[in-house]
Amino acid sequence: MRTISNNYRDVHVLNLGSGRERGPYLVTQTGVAPNDSLAEERMFVLRPDGRWVDFNAYACQGKPEAMDEVVFSTTAEVMETFAKLLGRPQVLDLPVDEAGLKAWIERQKSGNPLEAARAWAVGYQQRHRKKRRG
Repeated sequence: MRTISNNYRDVHVLNLGSGRERGPYLVTQTGVAPNDSLAEERMFVLRPDGRWVDFNAYACQGKPEAMDEVVFSTTAEVMETFAKLLGRPQVLDLPVDEAGLKAWIERQKSGNPLEAARAWAVGYQQRHRKKRRG
């Protein structure tokens, strides 16, 4: 198992936009947190503040807007964040609600997870358009 890094070559940048719409973008990396004594492999997401967090900590919350804080609006924002990452990855240890995670996993069985992510992204774009309009 590989320890996660701050190297952009080790990540996947997912464009969650649909059609001609670009973004939002989700940055993921699968591996082990640097200080994980159990060496448990997980999927991490990079937040715009430069910290990594277990994706399940957000998925388990059951509210689409919880995911808003782990996406980037543009690829330029992704690159700016990577330019600031130095040394070992900082991993934010957020709680994972097992019941909420189980419910999220059950919802994914009924459809394509990528399509679920794209549906969330449409909601994200709508929420952020409303914020920009005031």
